[in-house]
Amino acid sequence: MKTVMTLLKKLVNHPSSAFIWLLGISILNFGILIPVHGFYWDDLPYLYQYSAFGPGGFPAFVASDRPFSAWIFAATTALFGYQPLGYHILALLLRWTCASLFLLIMNEVWPANKTENVIAASIFAVYPGFLQQPIALIYNHHFSVFAMFLASLYLMTINQKKEKPSLLVTIISVALNFSMFSIENFAMLEFIRPFIILKTNTEKIPSPGSRIRRSLLQWIPYLAVFAAFIVWRVFIFKFPTYQPEGIASIVDTPFETVRDILFRIPQDFYTVVINAWALTLNVPTITDFGRSATYLNWAVIAATAGVTVLFFAFQRANQKNEPEWQLADKSRLEQFLTAILLFLLAGSILWGLDLPVTNTFAWDRMTLAFFPAVGLFGASLISLLKRKRWIMIIVLAALFSLASSHNYQNSVAFKRDWDNLQDFLTQLSWRIPSLSENTIFITSESGFSYYSDNSLTSPINLQYADPLAQEELSHLIYHTDARTEDWFENEEFQQEYQKGYRSFRFYGNTGNAIAYRFDPPSCLQILDRKFANSITTPNLTDRQVKEIRFTNLDLIQQSPPHPPFEPLFTASDSGSWCYYFESADLARQFGDYPEIVRLGDEAFANGKSPRMASEWLPFLEGYVWQGDFSTAQMIIDQITQAEGNFTSGMCYTLRRIKREDGFPYPDELAKLLADNVCKP
Repeated sequence: MKTVMTLLKKLVNHPSSAFIWLLGISILNFGILIPVHGFYWDDLPYLYQYSAFGPGGFPAFVASDRPFSAWIFAATTALFGYQPLGYHILALLLRWTCASLFLLIMNEVWPANKTENVIAASIFAVYPGFLQQPIALIYNHHFSVFAMFLASLYLMTINQKKEKPSLLVTIISVALNFSMFSIENFAMLEFIRPFIILKTNTEKIPSPGSRIRRSLLQWIPYLAVFAAFIVWRVFIFKFPTYQPEGIASIVDTPFETVRDILFRIPQDFYTVVINAWALTLNVPTITDFGRSATYLNWAVIAATAGVTVLFFAFQRANQKNEPEWQLADKSRLEQFLTAILLFLLAGSILWGLDLPVTNTFAWDRMTLAFFPAVGLFGASLISLLKRKRWIMIIVLAALFSLASSHNYQNSVAFKRDWDNLQDFLTQLSWRIPSLSENTIFITSESGFSYYSDNSLTSPINLQYADPLAQEELSHLIYHTDARTEDWFENEEFQQEYQKGYRSFRFYGNTGNAIAYRFDPPSCLQILDRKFANSITTPNLTDRQVKEIRFTNLDLIQQSPPHPPFEPLFTASDSGSWCYYFESADLARQFGDYPEIVRLGDEAFANGKSPRMASEWLPFLEGYVWQGDFSTAQMIIDQITQAEGNFTSGMCYTLRRIKREDGFPYPDELAKLLADNVCKP
């Protein structure tokens, strides 16, 4: 036992152990579900571009907002193609690289505070306020640039400490700083550099005045890069997306703007530093989260707590006497003040552009630049417990365990959205085997948390465009609750419509539209005036009722089939209830009632039934048209016994059938209506 303890102590105190620890805790937080993750949010439009033009098309695709970012997308798509695993592993490794570089920088700047530095880097690695780690293709760009900035700081720091700094290292460090041209999120963090230079020059240049002058001179090459970036971004490229509302308002209403920013700073501090961690206290139950997911969540919590206790319990204390404790305390104060400065620098770009930062998707993305500040804040406070070592270890175990639970829950939510997307596309292929060109899909109930209409337009085109057009989008998804364009709000039918997305453009007509709703686990439902309207589908919103008026069912064709784009998506089970419902709904549209009965008989024989009672209606219609009124009555009984007001829709459907030309069983249907208290 003693031998094992000695070995553990040696391993934990090995120079590389802190980096192995950071990798391990990163895997526990973000790596568990990597094998089953897919693509999310803006990943899909970038993959559509890759499908249309290949890696070489990215310069044109990103030219409108981040023209110097094409390199990362060209490289990663060339490497990984349509396979999500590679992107997710890279995203994990890049986040770990950033945390490791942050640790290396702190060890150079505050060598007496090794424990505090590891804590800060660990908080950086697992920070739960950033929810978009699973959007791997997109955030490989962000983390690559972040890593370049941190690498620039680290190389500069170790070079500054040399008696004779290397010109080559300086050139590499300055060159890495050009990464801010690729994405602006971390640009303002550049202003931490002169303070690091000043700190590293303390021993080399004792005179404060000389040290300040020398430090400013050493900062000039990096400041020149930042100045070039500002000139390009503000005066040449300007602001194609976010406008500098905050800066403009300072000119127009300086007092009110400064007052608003001063009020906002503590609010954003609470959001980023406090509430992001407070939200980790939500531990799911089996009822809310599912049995297997809940058990795995507890396993992640236990594993994180265990490795945290092992790592910090066996880590050798850096301070062995009172002078060393005092030096560490002084450095801790410096770290706390540095955290304040880093927070203000990270927030300045948000306040200048008047952009929000939240603890919910999708504005949580603005927390990225705050990682170093949060890490140093946390380390400064927790390390106050260093003299009560086991209390500190318990606090760290609790903190990191809750973070791993929160990040795992977030990962599960993304994974379930990916599963829902594959179900959606498969159900769409069953309900709409083929589709007229230039169709607009409209909805205000998309059923997704991590896909916008821009996101979903890409897989729809990959599925239905025949062949795939290069510069024009054949189809478009339009979320009416997220967009407020006149053609929909004013119900302008048969109006020419076009919409651009980066280097692609859609041309269509508002008369060529299909409304739908998707609320999993219920099936996808095409909404229209005849079959699925506000009577047959109760509880529709006013917006959904308006959407119905745009649907043109003539756009739907029965062949040829268009399954989900196979390199990206896996089709859902064709033996599910939704397969039978979507197929029957398609057959109902084309009056193929024998096919509906065949599908119904097969579904009932396989024990399938719907979650929403309105999904019975295509089968009710099929059996009524085929004269099988006993099965029709069974379906009616299911509808009337279901929760919710579905009886009106059932009666509406039967009355509509009765009015249809050529219906062969009017007397039997009249009796069915009367028996079920449906007014004629």
